[in-house]
Amino acid sequence: MASLQEQLMNSGLINKQKAKQAQTEKRRQAKQKKKKGTVIASDIQVAVQEKAELQKQKDLAKNQQTQEQLAIRAAHGKLIQMIAQHCEKDYQGELDYHFTYDNKVKRIAVTSTIQQGLIKGHFAICVLNDEFYLINKEAAEKLRAIDESVLVALHDQTENKPEDDQDDPYAEFAVPDDLMW
Repeated sequence: MASLQEQLMNSGLINKQKAKQAQTEKRRQAKQKKKKGTVIASDIQVAVQEKAELQKQKDLAKNQQTQEQLAIRAAHGKLIQMIAQHCEKDYQGELDYHFTYDNKVKRIAVTSTIQQGLIKGHFAICVLNDEFYLINKEAAEKLRAIDESVLVALHDQTENKPEDDQDDPYAEFAVPDDLMW
């Protein structure tokens, strides 16, 4: 069977000179490919590259999500460790200290010195896994930097100082700090 070029020459569609030019052009293109090392990408190669790029992006997104989950676990572990190190052990007493948690009023039995410390802001109450812990102010500030949602009650001294109001009819009556509800 004759080549396509010979068949076209026999049918009279091309002449010998045009066939020679086509072969020469084909050789030049092949030579340039070898020289430059450039390969014309086929549709299949382009599709494979696009698929690989898409898979790479998916892997990066999944890796980022995994890293975020690990960071959340590490922060939770750090919270547990800090609360375990800084929680007060002997605070149980005969006085009730009331505070709000989850839109409910909760109470904790404390000694009078711990109650005064809570009122003045020297101690704070934090919650972890629905259990309440009493910690000192320095540890509470560190916990606030990590996750503010664990702090339930921390009084700042600036919150307890009312502004001087000239028209307040009850200004001369002081509210005691140990007022029981």
